[in-house]
Amino acid sequence: MLYEDVLRFIATQPRLKLETWPTPMMPMDGLRRALLAEGPCPKLWVKREDMTSYGLGGDKIRRLEFAFAKAIEANAEVIIISGGIHSNSILQVSAVCARLGLECEVFVTRPNNATPDDENDAVNVMICLLHGARVHLMGPLENAERVTGERVEELKAEGRKPFLIEPGGTSPYSTLGAVLCLHELLEQTREKGFTPSAIVAPTGWCGNAAGFLIGLALLAGSGGPSIPLYVFDTFGKDAAVPARKRILNIVSGCWKLMGLPGKCDDALLHLSTEFAGQGISRPDERAIEAIRFLGCKEGLLLDPSYTGKCMAGLLHMIRNKAFTQKDNVVYLHPGGMPAMFAMRRIL
Repeated sequence: MLYEDVLRFIATQPRLKLETWPTPMMPMDGLRRALLAEGPCPKLWVKREDMTSYGLGGDKIRRLEFAFAKAIEANAEVIIISGGIHSNSILQVSAVCARLGLECEVFVTRPNNATPDDENDAVNVMICLLHGARVHLMGPLENAERVTGERVEELKAEGRKPFLIEPGGTSPYSTLGAVLCLHELLEQTREKGFTPSAIVAPTGWCGNAAGFLIGLALLAGSGGPSIPLYVFDTFGKDAAVPARKRILNIVSGCWKLMGLPGKCDDALLHLSTEFAGQGISRPDERAIEAIRFLGCKEGLLLDPSYTGKCMAGLLHMIRNKAFTQKDNVVYLHPGGMPAMFAMRRIL
């Protein structure tokens, strides 16, 4: 199956249109000007997935268009999801539920190293409450998969119709939304007259990374350009499963879902865990510096959980001459800005 065949396959799958696409593709001229003062710098672009309309949560809505289509098919009454105190997916799930008139139950996990400030400043949880969600705060040692599974069974016993959405809104099926995001990005770069020399993106639950890798591998395998994908892990040591394995597990499931033979070539994936800081929602000084630098030089806001860490990695690559001045590098901004306000003390 070729790249275009996969796009046709995705077009036949259930999808609930929740957003107006495309999101903008913009040059980062201010950032490039500042970096050129230090040395060589490629042309820089940003895919503004932060400019979606649900709960300030960014790009998760692409995957939720597919997840909620399945929920509607199942005649769901109650949507259940788990996520951390700075999770962006819980924001958007609760927002979509409010719009569709569905009940929403959010199970919020707290890491062992959570501080009182983390919980007092949990903007994401506050937004879920504003969307009318029922929020369950879990202890650090509670297993989210077990607890949400038990809640699903309780609701079924009551005669209700619950539907469980995976953490991050990420599943092999919902990853089709990330494949479409890549296609949209490539169409925009084509219209602007260039092929990306590289795409740079953060990853947590790995839906975007998996979808982009699938699309790029199929594109290269169909005779198109080989575009490297530089992915910066943001979970670090807090993840139960290493980032590369998380990505490839989702890729494998989505690949099989589409009926593709063999397995996806992962040669275009370049994964770094160096900028994950101390773990989930624990950035290091390089991420903080990147957030401040982008704010001052580009007027672009990043958050400490995801986008700041990835931008720190991109700045490191540029300053170490990983690209030439003729290159065009696209940075995927997945959004999710509430964490910036929640962690304002460190900014």
